[in-house]
Amino acid sequence: MSERIIFVCEGCGTPGVTREAWAAWDAEHQAWVLAEMFDYAFCHRCHRRTQLGERKAEERKVEGE
Repeated sequence: MSERIIFVCEGCGTPGVTREAWAAWDAEHQAWVLAEMFDYAFCHRCHRRTQLGERKAEERKVEGE
């Protein structure tokens, strides 16, 4: 399995970011599916547009393992 990553705000480093996208209705599967993703990214901590950075995702241990 390849290394897992997360996307973070380049300004504050928080992973609380979203990207602007279009969803389209898939009649066959009766669900919304991602149709297009745009460059616009927003940080919900900074409350402004941002650039995204990548970080290695930390693995979380499950109790009992």
